[in-house]
Amino acid sequence: MTYQLLSIFKYNGSGPSKSLDEINQEYQRRLTGYSTVVTNLFPVLDHHEFEQLSTFPLFFIQTNEINTLINQVNRNSKKIIKLAHPLPGVAKHSYTRKLLTAEIYFTNEIEGVKTSRKQIGTIISELNTKKKSTRRLESAIRLYNITLSGKTYQIQTLEDFRKIYDDLLRGEIPESKQPDGHLFRNKAVYIGTESQKIHNPPVNEREIQQKLMPLINFMNDETVLDIPKSLVTHFMFENTHPFYDGNGRMGRYLLSAYLASKLDPYTGLCISSAIHANQSAYYKIFKQTDDVENRADATLFITKLLAIISQGQQDVIESLSQLSVQLEKTAQKINAQFSDPIDQTILYIFAQSKLFSDRDETGIKDTELKEFLYADAPQKFHKRDLQRRIDRFEAAGILKRIKGKPVQHIITNTCI
Repeated sequence: MTYQLLSIFKYNGSGPSKSLDEINQEYQRRLTGYSTVVTNLFPVLDHHEFEQLSTFPLFFIQTNEINTLINQVNRNSKKIIKLAHPLPGVAKHSYTRKLLTAEIYFTNEIEGVKTSRKQIGTIISELNTKKKSTRRLESAIRLYNITLSGKTYQIQTLEDFRKIYDDLLRGEIPESKQPDGHLFRNKAVYIGTESQKIHNPPVNEREIQQKLMPLINFMNDETVLDIPKSLVTHFMFENTHPFYDGNGRMGRYLLSAYLASKLDPYTGLCISSAIHANQSAYYKIFKQTDDVENRADATLFITKLLAIISQGQQDVIESLSQLSVQLEKTAQKINAQFSDPIDQTILYIFAQSKLFSDRDETGIKDTELKEFLYADAPQKFHKRDLQRRIDRFEAAGILKRIKGKPVQHIITNTCI
């Protein structure tokens, strides 16, 4: 039987609509069930267009479908780790950079904030250099990159929310939309359009703090399963909408960072692309969960987001599987065409970079390749010799120069 929110349950299919008493009885049955998790979170629920209520505790039922999806997400994560583990270093690094580019691109795209994949890729490629600037998106990219290294923010205070917001969105929020309270916004806002208000979050900073303090306790509650906890946190943060602008991007960052730490980095980096592919369903389930008729029931919200995350993981699994096979065949082709081990190594690295990089990225720089090989075996790989070989491959049409400063080449389809 498909789980129904109370707003659908009341219609009773083709029979007569349920009475208010019957709806109340069903609500109490759900709230007190053995598999129900009742939180101390009280989201702002929309009643008609301009009225809000915060009298219902957020709850969810651990249905068979939710348990099945959690198992699926965990199994997918193990498959991803298994596929990624044997990849050579350049392939793994390039693919991580590819997913990070997509995550930043799509989290902005969902909000209608236009960005360039090439611009994002360029900033990511320079993260480990001494070159630092105040370029747009650089702060967000650095924060995501820190998350991938295993370091995550531990949110213990309200100030922690503000610090993440400032670090993630530095240079992205216009002056007119900067927080005007001590930490958060201090004026009423609405989500939607002037003619159709979709959600009215807390009206001032005091009410925002009253919502976020219990959320901090919930986030640090180890008795709640990790994955449902991350999804409830995502809903509650967006429902509270503590800032004038950037709430969606921060909410998805929090979800991405948490799943990256609890599952694997690739799962964390497929969140926004998966949501973007299911954007209508994503907004619909938010609206349903915000509806006072459903009395803060997050069961279907969790179910839908688990399905979206699982689909994002499946895309990663399919991509990694195909690329791994292609890389193996490419290595065989290179080894068949070239007998010199150093030539084979150089071309194999360029092949990894091309196959596993984003289509708008330029891949590995010549200096990076030479430094990588020299650090691995300085007696075997001499930088001048490597440069001579790269020049020879370029003259033969095997490598193509795509950039001058710094010099970059990509491998042509001769070897792919």
